[in-house]
Amino acid sequence: MKIPGKLTLLITAGIFAALPVLSQTSAPPKLSFDVISIKPNPPNVRCTAVGGGFRGNRYTVVCSTLRMLVQRAYQRLSTTPIAPIQIVSAPTWIDSDRYDIQATANCSVRTYSAEQIQLMFRSMLEDRFQLKAHKEIREGLVYSLVVAKYPPKIKLSEDQTPIPRQAAAPPEPCSSVPEAPTNAAPPRPRFGPGSPFDPDIPAPRGFVGISFALTGVTVRGAAVPISSMMGTLQRYFSSPITDKTNLTGLYDFALRFSQEGLVNTDGMPIAPADRVLPPGLIDPADRAPTLFIALQEVGLKLEPDKGPVEVVVVDSVQRPSEN
Repeated sequence: MKIPGKLTLLITAGIFAALPVLSQTSAPPKLSFDVISIKPNPPNVRCTAVGGGFRGNRYTVVCSTLRMLVQRAYQRLSTTPIAPIQIVSAPTWIDSDRYDIQATANCSVRTYSAEQIQLMFRSMLEDRFQLKAHKEIREGLVYSLVVAKYPPKIKLSEDQTPIPRQAAAPPEPCSSVPEAPTNAAPPRPRFGPGSPFDPDIPAPRGFVGISFALTGVTVRGAAVPISSMMGTLQRYFSSPITDKTNLTGLYDFALRFSQEGLVNTDGMPIAPADRVLPPGLIDPADRAPTLFIALQEVGLKLEPDKGPVEVVVVDSVQRPSEN
């Protein structure tokens, strides 16, 4: 059966007219927070806390730099400690300006995965900071943790029984806020006598943590794998660290080192400002060695090298718009 020419033209025109409608409806909606409040911190005001997270449907961040926000939006998700993603071609205020942010997610519609929350963060930066950025792989500085002397002085734990470990997951978005227990036992002291950092008592098996003093920083671990030490140290290196020690088993260790030259990956000094003394006021005999020397004292070493590093290239960005 032949179709009249006029009818053929009408059918063809109808198909092309429908294409824009189909293309408009096929694109998924942009994930974003419902309500966002961004307030710059007053200049020269010291932060007493940094960071934040979800509580119910609200995401709160205090005293955050743009670097921290971009890392939150682009960091590769991982269950093990990894180096923070590096940011290049950014303005100088990426580390100086700090912001308090409150964002609300619409929990009546859906729950959100970690990947979706990252997309919501990117939308916030694109809308309020006018951020345009992309990822690249570049050659950069990397470190390998190796054994410097055999046998290493780091001590194998007497009890090598594996410890069941379950990482404390951050609160999920839109989850209910837990109520405070009414008859909770008094918490153990974090520092000082009776704490896991008390040198006069053994630390509990599976413990690894950091304490600060005027003369240095101490990282202490008890019956933990080398990866736990490396994960703690990774917090203070912007370059990736790879474990090449080939050391297996559980170890006890205490690394005491100077905080000089080390910066936490959230942009804060490794030790609070009121816990740091100028070098001239510290007795040389009490001064802690550098982290590199402290590792060598237990038979380990951080070797620098060149390798592939993932970076975020900032194409353009502006200070945030008013609320």
